[in-house]
Amino acid sequence: MIERMMRRGCVIEKEKDGKVILLTIGWLSAILAFGFFPVFLGAIAICMGVVLRRDYDVDKQGTGLIVVGIIGIIAGTVIGALVPW
Repeated sequence: MIERMMRRGCVIEKEKDGKVILLTIGWLSAILAFGFFPVFLGAIAICMGVVLRRDYDVDKQGTGLIVVGIIGIIAGTVIGALVPW
């Protein structure tokens, strides 16, 4: 996606290049939410999915991150409650 900026009367086009790092952080958080800190890491995955869908036009992986984040929160909480420490 290209972002347009105005500086001193001329248009500067700047391409957003953070998509790969957002995808990496999002999927790592979604996977780790099943075992460690499910509410925190699941929320990070959901937020990354929303940002990717809204700002970077990555609809399929953004939606996947949101769904897996929600499932990670629920499953991680249930697994954490069932596993005796």
